[in-house]
Amino acid sequence: TTTVPLHKLLNAADKDGRDKLTGQWRDHKLQELNFVGVVVSLVAGMLSGTGSWPVIQPNGKISPWTVRACWYCGILFAVAAVLTALQQSIRLHRLSCHQHPGKYIRRLISQQHPDRNGLILARKSHVMLWQCGTYFLSLSALSMLVGMFILIWDATDPLPGGFERAWWTGEAKLAVTFSIIGFFIACVFVFQQFALY
Repeated sequence: TTTVPLHKLLNAADKDGRDKLTGQWRDHKLQELNFVGVVVSLVAGMLSGTGSWPVIQPNGKISPWTVRACWYCGILFAVAAVLTALQQSIRLHRLSCHQHPGKYIRRLISQQHPDRNGLILARKSHVMLWQCGTYFLSLSALSMLVGMFILIWDATDPLPGGFERAWWTGEAKLAVTFSIIGFFIACVFVFQQFALY
């Protein structure tokens, strides 16, 4: 679905149609980039808040380094998403200042030569590049969730060399409940990804 609007705006029958579709694509892309900027700021705030979470777990162990690594990587992905959305928004605004903005935007995203059928295709690299903000946002959220899974499941292990205890403790119940809900949400997310396209 990312390439369909690009294909249509590059191959519309007349110049007015191409300009209209290009303007719509630009406006929607700017709204998307704005949305990414807002959401990633919320995710970055949540990730920054994890720095105040306790390092010592209920089982007495210190949380593993991988937890902090995931969360710090998530912050990096969030910063990358904000900067990408900013850069792409500025680029679209600058291209829109020209007398014929549609022509410049189409030139930016299209391949130089038509395919065998005479159709102009979008550059594959640009299709990917215009989605980078969304990719970075997704990776930021995923990093946060992976860190939480590691933290929660690590708390279920008994302390090495310590006293033996039953595994089915409050931490284990929390980890299992968290995992079941996480698995359900992941299934719904994957299903809607395919169903909406």
